[in-house]
Amino acid sequence: MRLSRQQIRPLPVVLPPLVDELLSSWINRHAGFVGVSGMRLLRHYRIEISTVRHLDLELSRCHETMLAEVLRCSPHLLRNMTQSRGGRVRSGLVAIGRPTQICQTCSLRHSADFVTRGARLRSWMEGWRFTCPICGAVLEDFRPYTRLFRADPADALLVRIKNCARNGEQIMDRSSRRRHRGPAHAVLMRSMLLPRSSTMKLEGRTAVTPRLLDLVVPGADDFFRRLAPETLPCTSRFLPLSVRIPVLAGVATVLSRPEHWFDKLVGAAAPAHQARLRHCARALATSNDG
Repeated sequence: MRLSRQQIRPLPVVLPPLVDELLSSWINRHAGFVGVSGMRLLRHYRIEISTVRHLDLELSRCHETMLAEVLRCSPHLLRNMTQSRGGRVRSGLVAIGRPTQICQTCSLRHSADFVTRGARLRSWMEGWRFTCPICGAVLEDFRPYTRLFRADPADALLVRIKNCARNGEQIMDRSSRRRHRGPAHAVLMRSMLLPRSSTMKLEGRTAVTPRLLDLVVPGADDFFRRLAPETLPCTSRFLPLSVRIPVLAGVATVLSRPEHWFDKLVGAAAPAHQARLRHCARALATSNDG
């Protein structure tokens, strides 16, 4: 049952939202301020959902209107705090539950203040990020497994491709904000790590699988080999930051000359993956966003 406009009593104190903060984080901070859980606060206003995080991913018009009353703000502000576009998440690179990475600088700053303690930012949930959009610091892997693949920031490859990777991050961020464009870019990211049509052996080493990314970012295969090749999770949607950085550089390079690079990638890909690459190229051409 939905509360009528007259029945909705706004919160007596509205905390200022943080830049890049998730809606669920803002609600949980209000709940903590009044001494209850986020779910209990929502149930008080008869907003029945499975988790507070659900609001970031599928904010309905009904809940948007009710929360705007409760938090005394515009629906537009609430919508901009979510990760959904047109009512649902449109990119496969948004984490559903826990963050994939974290900005230690922002986290420490927020934890020092009772009012902002426990805040969670949107960028921590986005699988195309490697820098914080607030302070510019390099993000750190949050998940225990991906922390195993940390690379030396002074690695020659990472230093060489840093600016190109930032361009790729910006391209992915723009695409995530536009309808029908995020999925093709997410596919391109994953396609960078597809195997090439043949394997090679290195003297004194086990067989390795050359990846398409090495064509676009020379030295990528050697870089990956230094990151524990036996267990490197190159097929995961949420790549470790050490893998994500060269992949983003590859995305920026390919989209700078898509006709040239897609021809090369399709020609070098294993036959089973060529159709996928052609479809990705057509989808990106249709989106007209490089």
